[in-house]
Amino acid sequence: MNRRLILLITVLVSVALIVLTGIQTYWISSAVKLREADFQRTVAEAMGDVMNRLEKLEMSRQMRKNTAYTNLLRSIDSLDYLIYRETGQMPGQNDAGSNYNYQRQQEWSEVFEDNQWKMVKKTDSAILTVPDTLGIAGGSSELSDRARQLHRKKAFLLNQVFEELFNSPFAPSIENRVSRGQLDTLINIALQAKGINAEYEFGVFSESRNIMVLEKDAASREKLMEEGMFFPMFAGGGYPTGDFLLINFPRQTRYLLLQMSGMLIISGGLSLFIVIAFAAMIFAILKQKKLSEMKNDFINNMTHEFKTPISTVSLACEVLNDPDVPKSEDLMHSYIDIISQENKRLGVLAEKILQTAILEKGQLNLRKEPFDIHEVISDVIRKIAIQVQIRDGSIDTSLNASNPVITADRVHVTNMINNLLDNANKYTPRKPLIMVSTEDRNQGVLVSITDNGTGISKTNQKKIFEKLYRVPTGDVHNVKGFGLGLSYVKFIVDKHEGEVSVESEPGKGSTFRVWLPHGE
Repeated sequence: MNRRLILLITVLVSVALIVLTGIQTYWISSAVKLREADFQRTVAEAMGDVMNRLEKLEMSRQMRKNTAYTNLLRSIDSLDYLIYRETGQMPGQNDAGSNYNYQRQQEWSEVFEDNQWKMVKKTDSAILTVPDTLGIAGGSSELSDRARQLHRKKAFLLNQVFEELFNSPFAPSIENRVSRGQLDTLINIALQAKGINAEYEFGVFSESRNIMVLEKDAASREKLMEEGMFFPMFAGGGYPTGDFLLINFPRQTRYLLLQMSGMLIISGGLSLFIVIAFAAMIFAILKQKKLSEMKNDFINNMTHEFKTPISTVSLACEVLNDPDVPKSEDLMHSYIDIISQENKRLGVLAEKILQTAILEKGQLNLRKEPFDIHEVISDVIRKIAIQVQIRDGSIDTSLNASNPVITADRVHVTNMINNLLDNANKYTPRKPLIMVSTEDRNQGVLVSITDNGTGISKTNQKKIFEKLYRVPTGDVHNVKGFGLGLSYVKFIVDKHEGEVSVESEPGKGSTFRVWLPHGE
């Protein structure tokens, strides 16, 4: 799959994901708005229930008041009957008998109390004048003490009647008709009945006085006025009171989102799953493409590496088989040595291919046995020292581990150390100076291999242990290789439950550290 096709697929799927996310966001936004409208409708119904309950309570209060008023009137009628019996004349039959003079004076003032303005009664006086005499047909006479007492009692009852009739020419103030605790209880019951458990703030605003008469929390007054829902109070009483119940839910959005949390979690989870799946797919495609390119490079390098020894062996065989070429003992020995060296070279290349197969399958049966890792290191150094000395270099050792015995697969540990020393030699341009050291570390042996080579950048240090990866050097590869050495080292170390790390700076060389546990 070429790069353009991958880019096209990525763009198309990305656009589809963006559109899908936009549609999903729109649906969620619409759902939230619908839930908010339903919430406000439910709150309005609950507040309607509160208003109905308040009006019922007010009606009950008025009925009790009317009952008391009726009882007063009945008492007055009874007194009229008694006066008739005493005087022989019904009150009101003559001008003097109806001469009741009622006078009342009230004075109101506006005061600031409890952080609000209130109308309070400053003075209230009432006078009912009762005649001392009452004319009787045929002449005038003094009323008996009994009749005068009855008149005074009637005057007292009439004063109460006038008090009921004229004391409140307007509707009582809202704070005298309902209390804050009573209103809070009614609101809470109504909201619970509608299934609303959200935190709320409420208050009662008097439009005529332009003050907040009742409120749950004075600190939320401004927000209540700006964002609260208004409901007129006692609107069914026959005359407007100008009082409004305000209610606000300060955490309404959070409450609604919690109510929709199930849908939001499922929707968000599906979107996240799609995004992760798409990213994983693109990553897998890119990784496979990169791996395919690495394998092609590996095949090309391997073909080139095999072609040279094969050609050399073929040429040596032709010379030995040519009857025209004189065959001395030195010549025969020389060509046989060439064939032997090239055969060993082919064996090394074959070992590299086997390592590739091992890494590809990811399966390896280790044959663990206890051995001295110092002996393995010394053996590998002895074999590779010639290659280093040819380049005017040297290998120094500092084997300080007091317990060098580990339980591991000797063959693969030998190959691992050989790969590290071979890389230290190959990636040092001239005069390689290699230091191999060991030390005891965390119930194991730490092997460190330091060189003075070209070094590795921080970016490439994260990738050098990947299979078939080679540090990029442009279009020219001065060092031959397949990118298998360090990936093989990482694989073997992991199989032995060890650790491998690198410290390097470009131009200052590298240090590879391998820690292997002692094992059982």
